[in-house]
Amino acid sequence: MTLSGHMVTLSGELTRTMITSGFINQSRKMLAQKTLVIDLSQVSKIDTAGLAWLLLLVEHAKQDVCQLSFKNLPEDLLKLAKLSAVDLFIPTEN
Repeated sequence: MTLSGHMVTLSGELTRTMITSGFINQSRKMLAQKTLVIDLSQVSKIDTAGLAWLLLLVEHAKQDVCQLSFKNLPEDLLKLAKLSAVDLFIPTEN
């Protein structure tokens, strides 16, 4: 996870082995920004835990009044989100 201004670039895997309570707490701190864009272009693998984490981040952003969006969503994530019927809940940057 690399933070640069209002942009965060995630790299590697977003899977159940990576999504720990420490990771969730660390990522919640990112929402102190009032505007945040998360770039997923360097994510190599994502599973349902990764998708759940993204949705949790969206919920926390609403609570923290942070304008959150995602860009460069991997094809696997898009397919998984559609299969799970949550694709409309993931805000994307145009």
